[in-house]
Amino acid sequence: MELFGYFCSPLCKGKAEAQHIEVPVYAGRKDLVEARFWRKTGLVAGLIGLVVLLCLGGWGWYVFYGSKPHPCLSVRFEDTDRGYYGRAQLVGQDQVVFLHGGTLARYDLKTKKPVWSQEIITKQQIDDGVKLANEEQAKLNEGTGYQHHLTPDAIERGVKQALQAQLTLRVSGQNVWVGRGNRLTHYDWDSGKVVRDIALPERVGELVESGGELQMVGEQTVTHISLASGDAQTEQFGPVGAKAVAFAQNDPGGGLSGAGAGKLDPQKVEAQAQNLKLPAKIALPALLSNARHEQQIEQALKDDPLHPVRSDSKSAANNAEMMRMVPGPTGFARFSWRLLEQRLVTRSAMKAAPRKSALDGDVNASKTTEVANELLNEMQRNAGGDTVTEDESRYQVTVHLPGATGTADWTGEVVGPPQLFVLKTVNVVAGGKSLVVLDKSNQKLWQASLTYAIPNGGGVFSRATSSYGEGPCVERGKTLYVFDQAVLTAFELASGNARWRLPSVGILGLFFDDQENVYVNTTTGNPDDLKYARQIDISRSTQAVVSKLEPKTGKTLWTVKPGGCVSYLSGQFIYLIEAYDPNPTDEDDLNDMTTALQKPAYLRISRLRPSDGRILWDYYDSLDRCPVNWSFDGNSIQLIFKREVQVLRYLTL
Repeated sequence: MELFGYFCSPLCKGKAEAQHIEVPVYAGRKDLVEARFWRKTGLVAGLIGLVVLLCLGGWGWYVFYGSKPHPCLSVRFEDTDRGYYGRAQLVGQDQVVFLHGGTLARYDLKTKKPVWSQEIITKQQIDDGVKLANEEQAKLNEGTGYQHHLTPDAIERGVKQALQAQLTLRVSGQNVWVGRGNRLTHYDWDSGKVVRDIALPERVGELVESGGELQMVGEQTVTHISLASGDAQTEQFGPVGAKAVAFAQNDPGGGLSGAGAGKLDPQKVEAQAQNLKLPAKIALPALLSNARHEQQIEQALKDDPLHPVRSDSKSAANNAEMMRMVPGPTGFARFSWRLLEQRLVTRSAMKAAPRKSALDGDVNASKTTEVANELLNEMQRNAGGDTVTEDESRYQVTVHLPGATGTADWTGEVVGPPQLFVLKTVNVVAGGKSLVVLDKSNQKLWQASLTYAIPNGGGVFSRATSSYGEGPCVERGKTLYVFDQAVLTAFELASGNARWRLPSVGILGLFFDDQENVYVNTTTGNPDDLKYARQIDISRSTQAVVSKLEPKTGKTLWTVKPGGCVSYLSGQFIYLIEAYDPNPTDEDDLNDMTTALQKPAYLRISRLRPSDGRILWDYYDSLDRCPVNWSFDGNSIQLIFKREVQVLRYLTL
């Protein structure tokens, strides 16, 4: 039966077939059983191969496309509607609210359609600004005797930038708020129409969201605004006789664009020089020689008694009390200070000029960098930029905690520009190379000395966070992290004992993960960069460095030079960004001798793997442009360009 089925032999089978006799097929016949077996085997193998192929295809799609950011929303604007400032905020998973220049809009990411859009900078405001700018230019020309002419396009562009710079966006749930100077406007979530417009008692310095309300921090007031009802209540904290003051960073001067105008910022000069194309690098010494000649002419004009130049030197500081409200995660503190003894120390911040000039002998392309460095440093010395002045004055400072019943003010002295950092359980008073730690009842816990001065000196109050992390004073668990210009120190919060120190020049900020590991944005700089802070070397390339540290011992878990700085860290998501724009303000007539020869703008976003710092992917903008603002939210990236708003997304496993 296994061989012939219902036939007794092949002969019988042949006779039956010849006579067309139908004989049932025996299902157990050996050849039929084997055929069925191999058909099943082939089908199973085919299915397995198909599954493997689909898996490989899916994995390849994920690796090469799905896991890489790609636009899920793109909103383009006309050339006349350029945005130089802006912000985008993701709400939920499918809604985004953005402020692009003077346009406020809400978009649905599923339909990629606008829910509403509002122009909050009107043409009338622009026209009024242009009129005022023309009047100011006429007064300037009349007062100086010189004729300064700006094109109408340049004036209008400047007015738009000034109006846009005043706007701030904050979205909390379905509450959309826009601040403009001393006004705060609430927009309806569904229609985008104005719900209420609130006038504040003074120009806003900070915007903080806490406990279901927006807190607008002014110079002497804090205005509490309910997110639900919009009711506003203002608290006045300025003491009688105290003068509130708003600070601005001291800008030591431009980069190459300031070559003929005054002191040079070495970091800006070096960065601009390194972003030049090869023809510009070769031509740089000739361009600098021309700029040096212009500088000499300008200096001669300054010395001309017929055209005196107003001195920019600061008048001697008086002992008037100054104050400001400083926000923190648990509330505000009033910080006031008074100069007791002024002591300004000026020191040399450049190396001695070389005895033998690079211009002596044969000058060729191989000596381009050497010649350019010599000319730039000579221009720096001629402009008086070879020294730095450090403030070692004595100040009396006072910390007052509004609303803390029965808590006395703390008063003490610091040497150097005073600063206050309001943290979760402590407040830190810093001055120069020292700090004093106070608890929330204004009792002194401990004080410590630092190797270098804390960054952002000169009376500038540092924000708790920035685009590149927290600092320079960060409270995390039972540790206070403090970084000065060249050292990161981990202090025990209770005792002030230094648990560990990490030498590192140029720290920008700190991030922390769920295991309290510390991620440090820093640079490859060295102490000589601080000692010779005004020295210019266009061949010097200070690279960005990201380090991951173990919190208890400060042990370095990994260090990478990814080419940019970490800008966002949350769970498995670590993003770093590298961006460059040679002309961020779109000026037509820059006093920049190398603008036309500079490299184009660019944007690079990278994602790092937390375990070892390896780059998982790089995203480059294909249009050679740089965003004016960026933000991250998990696997979503929001970018504000001058003429476009983009939301990027990718899949994660």
